[in-house]
Amino acid sequence: MIALVCVAALVACTDWVIGPEPSTSSTAIFDALWSDFDAHYSFFQLKGIDWDSLRTVYRPLAAHASSDAELFETLAGMLAELHDVHVTLNGPDESYHWDPPYRIDFDSTIAFTRYVIDAHHSPSGHLHYGRCMLDSTVGYIAIPMFTDAGWTHEIDDVLDSLAGVRAIVIDVRGNGGGDTQNAVNIASRFADSARTFAYVRYRNGPRHSDFTADIPETVAPSGARRFTGPVVVLTNRQVFSAAEEFVLAMHALPTVTTLGDTTGGGSGNPLVRELPNGWTYQISQWIEYTPQGKTFEGVGLAPDAAIPVFPQDRSRGIDRQLRSAVRRLSPG
Repeated sequence: MIALVCVAALVACTDWVIGPEPSTSSTAIFDALWSDFDAHYSFFQLKGIDWDSLRTVYRPLAAHASSDAELFETLAGMLAELHDVHVTLNGPDESYHWDPPYRIDFDSTIAFTRYVIDAHHSPSGHLHYGRCMLDSTVGYIAIPMFTDAGWTHEIDDVLDSLAGVRAIVIDVRGNGGGDTQNAVNIASRFADSARTFAYVRYRNGPRHSDFTADIPETVAPSGARRFTGPVVVLTNRQVFSAAEEFVLAMHALPTVTTLGDTTGGGSGNPLVRELPNGWTYQISQWIEYTPQGKTFEGVGLAPDAAIPVFPQDRSRGIDRQLRSAVRRLSPG
């Protein structure tokens, strides 16, 4: 009898600690999403967004949603007002992310088919490298993404394979980002000393203006192999997030020039969260600034040397940005 009482008491206490299941009604799901963004999203003031007015518009639509698909469309519509590449919403059958209107049609294969010789890729496939056909004393390294873990040490073998080159082109065009630490790890192989390349401020209070003080981001020399000769980093409008941190870290180094087009301007460092019905979403949590105190969210990082591309370049197999980078690095 005593044991039964104890078990009953334990169950009762467990229920009291856990509490009731959260509501999965359409309005409850809307309120959970809206409130979390209200408390944690970083760009309301910077982008001039009236979040309360969006609640007034979209909450009645959510309340009258007749299906999960209709509710998803309503929530996605509200999030689209933020114009943020890091804000996403994912359900079992649908997903939302915002596509900037300036995305371009970039063909990453032209470089290796027309401009690079002795081409290889690292074991993980994250690093593609060779020597430039126009000048074999200039190395070429393409980094398509900074996603996944445990591969950045491969840059040491790449640099060993490129031993003897005078200069290197690093191509991050089309790189949509990934892990910031991967980006900094790669940049560290080209650093001459510890340097601050950016500052971040985290949203940290209930008001949309509540942020931490500036937190410096630094890059410092590390790794088994390093290269401190001239480097050109190729960029375009499809460079986002951790890839932009890589551009910032490299740009802080005295031997580096950026060339190509302005980056995409997605700097929010997102958190992944879950709604009561199991849908997941991402929310930008910080504002990142250049060493000069300027934010590049929605604007991008302008290159040191802007080289335009033309619609006919792709059909002709021309990569004028890579060609310009090699010429800039070649003597005479």
